[in-house]
Amino acid sequence: LKLQFLYFIGYIAFNGCKMRSVFGLLLLCSLGEGVPVPRVREVTCTGRKTILMEVEEGNVAVDGVVQFQSRVYRVDGEITFPAATIRMQAGEVCNLRVVNKLKGPQCTMVDGQNGFHCPDITSLHTHGLHVSPQEDNIDTHIQPGQEHTYTYTVPGDHLMGTHWYHAHHHGSTSLQALGGLAGILLVDPAPSYTLPLDLQRLYNFASVPPLIFNYLAMGDSSSKAGGQWDFYTHKDLVSLYKDVTVPLNLKWASTTLPNKGTGNFYVVNGVLSPDVEVIDGDATLLRMVHAGDGFHLTMELDDPQKLCTMTLLARDGVFHQTPYLKLTTIVLIQGTRADVAVQCNLPAGVSRSTINMVATKTPSVNPAKQNTFSQASMMKLNVRTTNPNIPTTAAPLPAYLTSLMDEANVQVGGVRGVKSIEFRNKDGGINGKAWPGWGNTGADRYTEEFCLDQTYEYTLGGNGKMHHNANGPILSGVSYHPYHQHVNHFQVVNGGDSSGIVLRDGEWRDVAPTWKGVGTLIRMRPSAFVGEVVLHCHLLQHEDRGMMSLMNIKDCGNNTGGGVPGVKLSNQGVSLVPLSVFAYILVVLLALL
Repeated sequence: LKLQFLYFIGYIAFNGCKMRSVFGLLLLCSLGEGVPVPRVREVTCTGRKTILMEVEEGNVAVDGVVQFQSRVYRVDGEITFPAATIRMQAGEVCNLRVVNKLKGPQCTMVDGQNGFHCPDITSLHTHGLHVSPQEDNIDTHIQPGQEHTYTYTVPGDHLMGTHWYHAHHHGSTSLQALGGLAGILLVDPAPSYTLPLDLQRLYNFASVPPLIFNYLAMGDSSSKAGGQWDFYTHKDLVSLYKDVTVPLNLKWASTTLPNKGTGNFYVVNGVLSPDVEVIDGDATLLRMVHAGDGFHLTMELDDPQKLCTMTLLARDGVFHQTPYLKLTTIVLIQGTRADVAVQCNLPAGVSRSTINMVATKTPSVNPAKQNTFSQASMMKLNVRTTNPNIPTTAAPLPAYLTSLMDEANVQVGGVRGVKSIEFRNKDGGINGKAWPGWGNTGADRYTEEFCLDQTYEYTLGGNGKMHHNANGPILSGVSYHPYHQHVNHFQVVNGGDSSGIVLRDGEWRDVAPTWKGVGTLIRMRPSAFVGEVVLHCHLLQHEDRGMMSLMNIKDCGNNTGGGVPGVKLSNQGVSLVPLSVFAYILVVLLALL
């Protein structure tokens, strides 16, 4: 009971600091030296509640660094950057009403058009949510002055997890998502789901809020050649649209631009290099979302004394198999998420230490050959003195995430016999074909088709390369393409990474790098939902330019689960006790000690 009481006090202190309560300030905030990582505003969407999400022009400000105009979400009456965190719950229904209040003209869409166009049409994608593709439907083109309500029926067995949501209109996905139309999406478990006690302590009393890494590319692009797959900074991308309806109006707080003067940098929960408080000897949970575009992140601790260890608990919203993987670096592919437990142990007599988390390139590989971002400080871990421990117990997974590693009845390739999904620069799309448009009704509408409740194995191919050194794997290849599919996770069978840091064999993902040559071998068993599922490169500017396609999940008559009926995607326009109560209880308990 004493230990639980200490956890309780720590929880109140940490969250009080984030929420600026008097007790939080007295207990903790005086210990920090920098800007504490803020808790992004959260809204809960359960019980058929409707959340209003208005898309409008607004001002984005990173205190002391920069401000600019962009497209933002006003969620239930309040604009924040990053956008509000949305909490859903397994077994509940959530309605998200998206109202487009942008003032740009309505855009005439040309079916099959690729490239940067229609900057003010929007739609919504719930990245990682296992729901019907008719619910997570990006073929919903919401013009200025129009609206659309997305209804998500979250299955009762949906695994709790860390996900995100973002705008996803083909032609303006990168512009909108990287400009501010993105936020964290958390799925809470159904009441019947039991998490092991060591994981319960971490997740139920998490002292650090969920973390979203937003890439603010406000400097110059590294390439001005105008090639099909060149990556543009957000500053330059805005000007590539025929109609610049939301001017950037960029204003720097200083003539010295961040990140070595480039003006291209990451913020965590809207803050440049915030402080994250970590208790000495205890395990601290970091739930991280990479909402970036052009680069992946390879992050490590600047920790020459090796005071801290990192353990990977979950990736892309799915708990890993045990034993959990010890990490020296955290690799976040574009769009991926990672739940990592950090444990730091201070030397005797030391009461406080600050450790930088650095995003870095690898010196042994030509920097020009690496699609890796470099930043001297992503965030700082402030370690302070008080006990337990990194979880070791496996979390139960629902039936739709039953391991396929030892599955005997596996079909190589889908119904059409496609054994590999390839991203190719030279022909500008997937398996030699650029996105043909939603109106395409030919046999090539789908890259592949799959039967419900059948296990399939196929390979993901691209231009990425992986090397290894003493610190772990190194990703290279300037045009490597992270593969993402909506609705259904897939299981990594052979990721070509013996360390497991980038891809761990047996883990479930919805984003994965694609390797040149041997490829990434995966398995998928679609369950519960039939219909059209989107797949694309998660370099969102590449998706906008044609690296997108559809797969079709259909009921072939041999399914055991009975799929939810589906059609072609059509063009369609945990309650918390108030902190003051906690603070009052805390005062009473302290008085009794």
